Amino acid sequence: MKIIARSLVLLLVLLSFTVSAKNNSAAVKRANLITSWMEKKLDLSAEQIAKVEILNLKYEKEIDRLTIEKRGFTCMQAVRDSLLRKEVEMKDVLSEKQLASYIKCKCELKEELKRNCKELL
Repeated sequence: MKIIARSLVLLLVLLSFTVSAKNNSAAVKRANLITSWMEKKLDLSAEQIAKVEILNLKYEKEIDRLTIEKRGFTCMQAVRDSLLRKEVEMKDVLSEKQLASYIKCKCELKEELKRNCKELL
């Protein structure tokens, strides 16, 4: 009986690591896509690209975590708040013109994500 219980616990631990790795993989893919899109649309410098990559990955991982922890309207609010915090942090990286363009084109970015990451959203 103890062997079965231990095996079950081990199996659950391995499953949780697999799910976590898969979620991180999706977050990385989305973050890379967002960074690539921003690089093209906003004419980012090499220094800006490095900073934007970090921010995009940070917030995509946070969004994955929120969608696992929360449901329904609470989840939508938490994701929206996360994206607003990301936008605030982008102010430290982007010029005023780049930030305005980023804000203006967010719908285009959303469509790009839908086209390229259907299985990840």
